[in-house]
Amino acid sequence: MGSNKVGTVWRISATALALATCAMLLLFYNLTFWQHTLSAYPLNLANLLFLASVSILFISVCFSVICLLNNKYLLKPALYLILIVSALSAYAMDTYGYIISANTLQNLFETDRKEMFDLFSLKLVVYLVLMTLLPAILIYKINLRYPSYKKNVVYFFLATMLAATNVVAFSKYYSTFLRNHKELRYYFNPIRPLYVLSKYTLQHTAEVADETLQILDQNPTLAVNQHKPRLIVLVVGESDRAKNHSLNGYARNTNPLLSQRTDVLSFKQYTSCGTETSVSVPCMFSTFKREDFSYAKGRYTENVLDLLQKSNVQVLWRDNDSGCKNVCERVPTDDFNDAKIAPFCNSFECHDEILLHDLQKYIDANPDDKLIVLHKKGNHGPAYYKRYPEQFAVFAPICDSHELQNCTNQEIVNAYDNIVLYTDYFLDKLIAQLQANSKQYQTAMIYVSDHGESLGENGVYLHAMPYWLAPKEQTHVPFMFWASEDFVIDRKALTEKLDAPLSHDHLFHSLLGLFGVQSVVYDQDLDIFNS
Repeated sequence: MGSNKVGTVWRISATALALATCAMLLLFYNLTFWQHTLSAYPLNLANLLFLASVSILFISVCFSVICLLNNKYLLKPALYLILIVSALSAYAMDTYGYIISANTLQNLFETDRKEMFDLFSLKLVVYLVLMTLLPAILIYKINLRYPSYKKNVVYFFLATMLAATNVVAFSKYYSTFLRNHKELRYYFNPIRPLYVLSKYTLQHTAEVADETLQILDQNPTLAVNQHKPRLIVLVVGESDRAKNHSLNGYARNTNPLLSQRTDVLSFKQYTSCGTETSVSVPCMFSTFKREDFSYAKGRYTENVLDLLQKSNVQVLWRDNDSGCKNVCERVPTDDFNDAKIAPFCNSFECHDEILLHDLQKYIDANPDDKLIVLHKKGNHGPAYYKRYPEQFAVFAPICDSHELQNCTNQEIVNAYDNIVLYTDYFLDKLIAQLQANSKQYQTAMIYVSDHGESLGENGVYLHAMPYWLAPKEQTHVPFMFWASEDFVIDRKALTEKLDAPLSHDHLFHSLLGLFGVQSVVYDQDLDIFNS
């Protein structure tokens, strides 16, 4: 395991490089892990021994994995992959408090280029240069001596035995470590990210093997309507959390316009299906409850838009976010992500008012029942300051950077609250437009966010935490409802549900109920509007 220099190139054993890499990963790529671990296990003599044990366990497991790849064809490519995964994971955890999960990866893979640009920062460049590029160049330059197959087996066996013996020796600590502080293992970098990446790849491949669309109902039908046709607009928010709306008790008046409307109902205990768009959006439109939902079920099963369209409701999806996540692929869509329409758009993106552009033309096209879905960019971070026009910069000073580490928490909250203020204006403007159509239609509006957002509470930012560990800020979302005076609905019964525990599980059946769709999959117990 020694080393010697040949010319200008170092020649060392591959085993020594593996051990050095594992030690480097432990020391420099796991700052968030050590921060949380030291918080749970403050430094004293007993804990110091356990922390040493954790270090030995990490290096043992890391080394045993690398032993499986310790040959001239696999080792260097594997180390390059480990370095880039480790650096990106370290950046996400150190900067935003992210925990790497399968849903985090899916959300990342489905993020559009504009959202990726918001996540790009000088700090990310520093991480990639220091933690990926420079070590990779060094590894590339090193001339390695590879062990024989037999030696590799011995090294793997010894590392595995060391890890097992270590756990047994400190079993009292590890039992509480895994039971009382199980979130800590989610910060183990790169062991956890690589495990999640492999698991995601295998599951994703297996889940999409059967691409046959599952039919929920061949013949859903509209009940006979003795009244005017229905025009319902469903506004899907992005990263909007319930607690920052004054309609839900927030101290700041972030809903100055909606609060003046006595007919806007805000349901105060509404929770999301997931903590990221790639899960929550397909889940909320599906018939599956949160605990039963999966990517494959959402992707290859009819959703509520399909059933409404089958029953002769005109459905339109308008998008200003990162796409509908396959929800709208069988209904008409308008995509404004690359629109250049003044005054709503700048050189980079459009503000959410673009979703109302020429909407009246569609409404006037025919008098049938209609569901229009408006998918907002909303409160998408970290570049909150981009999400609203200048006249809504009421709360100041703001964080005018997407590098949140350079801003105070109050500056971040101020920028975020300005988006909530803009959303209030957007929804009020939409309601006014619906009121103008109330002679021809029974009109209604629903506003619900896909998930919430962390703004630095306990050092956590943005969203996409594993659901079981996610703070309430990421799962507690606004749900608001408005309807014209002649919309046929039991308002008294609806008002009694304002503090009831509701969730995305209810949206599928509530939309069917609002339109009076008769279907074998309709569940009146999950219809918020059923009296």
